[in-house]
Amino acid sequence: MKKRFMKYINTIARCATLYRDGRLEGTGLGGYQAPYVLEICRSPGITQDQIAQELHVNRSSVTRQLTLLEENGFIRRERSGMDRRAIEVYPAEKMLELLPSVRGVLTDWHSALAKILTQNEQDTLAGLLERLAKHAETIV
Repeated sequence: MKKRFMKYINTIARCATLYRDGRLEGTGLGGYQAPYVLEICRSPGITQDQIAQELHVNRSSVTRQLTLLEENGFIRRERSGMDRRAIEVYPAEKMLELLPSVRGVLTDWHSALAKILTQNEQDTLAGLLERLAKHAETIV
């Protein structure tokens, strides 16, 4: 039997984005932006390149999402004082106010998804996915 685990991982990821879209409706944030919120709030002053590395996305995707976040008043971008080529990203008050909601949406998704698994199954799955993720990082 052909193992198609990437199909299932992609399905879960797309469903997670749709879930976040629905739960964040009316906030000005979209489902794709939730990971950006976490990274920017975790590391104020993070550069656009660092965000791309942390989220494993193209720099053009980061630029697009940050433009939307900036236009909607969630972030501010500043040229780095240390490296004039780098752009640092800071959360605006609006983003900091929504951070608990974003975390809540992510927690709710995890709980809803994992409720069909035993704790042992959750632990095993998390360990296997972590191994795959670390290996994937060595391939690209």
